[in-house]
Amino acid sequence: MAIEIRRAGPGDLTDVLGLVEEYCAADGHDFDAAVATAGVDPLLTDDRYGVIWLALDAGRPEGYAAVTWGWSIEIGGQDVVLDEIYVRHRGAGTGGRLLEVLEADCRSRGVERIFLETERPNDGARRLYERHDYVTDTSIWMSKVLR
Repeated sequence: MAIEIRRAGPGDLTDVLGLVEEYCAADGHDFDAAVATAGVDPLLTDDRYGVIWLALDAGRPEGYAAVTWGWSIEIGGQDVVLDEIYVRHRGAGTGGRLLEVLEADCRSRGVERIFLETERPNDGARRLYERHDYVTDTSIWMSKVLR
């Protein structure tokens, strides 16, 4: 498989939304097209909020990774959240390639740290991240929806 990884742009909205819908189904999340569009579209328009990397196999969408910007007093600089990563055909190295590309981009932007979360039963994702030197943090993330 000859995978191309590139920054996704406005013309990729339909492909990215299709992948997001698959990601939601695979991870047990509800998919709402309007909410997904509102979340994805600004990341395709410019890099004010973050970026989406698109993996293509012979021009067909194979996966994506979405990174959003943050800031940390604790580390004295920019951090990011690897918000979502999804690959249709696991085990071929595409997820690892997406991580390498997004990490290189983050380094070039002066990012100090990448955060991510996994669902408790997703051992496969954690094995991928561990192979790429991510470590389990002692923090517990909590959230509150404000809309």
